[in-house]
Formats: sequence, C-alpha cells, structure tokens
Amino acid sequence: MVSDRITPTNGNSGTSNSGFSGGMVAASFVGALGALLIVIGVETALDTDTPSVESSGEALSLSIPADGAEQFVTIGTVATTATLTFEETGTYRVELRGLDGTSDPVLALFTANGETAVVTNDDTDGLDAMVSVTVAEGSETWRVDLTSYGETGGPGVLRVLPAPEGFVAGTTLTEGAGGFPEDGIATLELDNPATSNLDADGSWYQFSPAQSGRHVVSVRAADESLDTVAHLLPVLPGAEAPAVGTDITTMTAAFTSDDDDGFNPRFERFLQQGATYYLFVRGFDETADGSFAVTATFLGDQVSATDAPVSEETVVVEDEVEEPVDQDLPADSGNTGNSNKN
Repeated sequence: MVSDRITPTNGNSGTSNSGFSGGMVAASFVGALGALLIVIGVETALDTDTPSVESSGEALSLSIPADGAEQFVTIGTVATTATLTFEETGTYRVELRGLDGTSDPVLALFTANGETAVVTNDDTDGLDAMVSVTVAEGSETWRVDLTSYGETGGPGVLRVLPAPEGFVAGTTLTEGAGGFPEDGIATLELDNPATSNLDADGSWYQFSPAQSGRHVVSVRAADESLDTVAHLLPVLPGAEAPAVGTDITTMTAAFTSDDDDGFNPRFERFLQQGATYYLFVRGFDETADGSFAVTATFLGDQVSATDAPVSEETVVVEDEVEEPVDQDLPADSGNTGNSNKN
C-alpha cells in the first residue's frame, strides 16, 4: 500500500509532505556521484575499461604482469578470495588498503591449492594490510583472502606491486635518509674510532663482533651542542640484510638511542659473534651540521653490573651452619656468650 503522505499537496510546486523536492533529489544524486568520484577518482569513475568495484564475498581472478596490477574491492567481514596468476618471477608485495579511512583490512596468503594460510597480516601500515610473496616460476598462482577486522568494512583497493628482493612486509621503503643503502657502508673496527661529517643523508656503519659479549657502540660529537640520533639494526647469522631502501627507522628490530650520553647516542648491548650490526647516525635536527666519531668497544663476556650474579665463593649460607651448644650454660639463660650488652 502506498501512503498518501508522499502525494504532492500542490501539483504546481511539486512539494510533497515528505519534505523532499525534485531539486533536492537531484542535488542528493549529484552529491552522491561527487562522493563516488572523490573516492575512486574522476577518471576511474568515468573510464568504462576500469574494473568495477567488486562486492564483498565474491571471487576475483587477476593476472599480474611484471609491473603489477590493482583492483577496487569492497572489504567486509565475508571473505573475498582473489586468485593471483603472476606472469613473471620476482618478489611482490600485496597490499589491501581501505579508501574510507575507517575499515580495517586483513590479508591472508595461500598457495594455489593450500587450505592453511602461509601468512596473515593486519595493521602493517596504519590500518592497512600487506604481505610479500616470492614467485619462483612464471604463471605461478597464489590466493589471498580479503576481509576486515571486527565490524568494519567499506571500499578498498587491492594492489600487487613489484618489490625489491628481500623485502619484508611491515617495513617502509623510502628514498630519504634512513633508507638502507645499496653500498657505501663503512666498516667499523673494534677500538678504532671512525669519524664522519654529519649531513642530511646521515652516515652508515657496519660492525661484526669477533667474539660474543657485551659491547659499547658510542657516538660522540666534536661539538657538545650537536644533537645526534642513532639506530642499530642486528642481522643475525643466516639472516639477510634489509632490502635496499628499507627505512631502518621504522623497523621494530632496530634499537634507537638519542640522549643516552649527553646529546650523544650510546648502545651497551650483548652482541653476537657472526652477526652484522648496521648503525645509522643522523642529526636530531635535519639542519644539524658537524663532525662526530663512532667507536665500538668490547667490555667482556660478563653481564652488566646490575645483572651480575653473586659469585659462589662469596655466598655464605649461615642458616645451614649449626653452632655447638655450650653444655655448661644454664638452659634458660639465653646467653650465647656473643652478646655485646654490658
């Protein structure tokens, strides 16, 4: 039954009891279209060759060329499965990013016929998800499940992009200071200070301990007013150095030191023989200028003073030593003969 509440009261004005007019409806449509164009881009919205936004829960099939591909999707609590067929070998990063700023994407990566996820990722970069995949053969196929965390959902984009060999999801690539260099890393020798002039790009060093134990890696500026910051990244035996361009300052495995010795960084840590430690020194202020020295010193294989266990030779357990009883003393005197009372 149609309610007469939506019947216009005046045929000339076209105004209904509902409070809406034809102009308002048209304005609403234009506003909605404008919002759509903002979300997915004017050119994309008007380009009929661009893949349409997929509904949540539907299956996708994408062919991934060497330079990557992307697909607009709707992210929801019902998983959307995307089959990815890679045309070329290499390392790729698979990103699932929300376009509305409120959805919390989750990615799960599967082999072509696998039932258990190889890796699942959530909140790699803000609320967005990212996984990496290494393709060993052409025409290799992988699958990803696209979902959202909790009750969130909305428009999103699935991107598959080529990444440097050795890229690890959860790190950020940068072309600025802090990006792991391709070469030009100076080798730091034990007890042999290395000096450098600070600039906007910062300075890089690598140190490989000759033996395991506690070391101090310190930075000391020539001018006491120069404020420097250092990041120390351990790469343990068998592990690979970060991919070129990886921002060391964003890596959770890296240690950071700022004002541990005045304005100077200082690391005192147990360093492992066979590992390589990468040190990045920069100015706290991007405009900082001056010279500094970096020194690595071996303290020994002992733990720090605050954690040092008491030597067994100095431990005296008095409770286990029974004093002989003097039979000549009255049983109720309570006097052991050692009292200092007068």
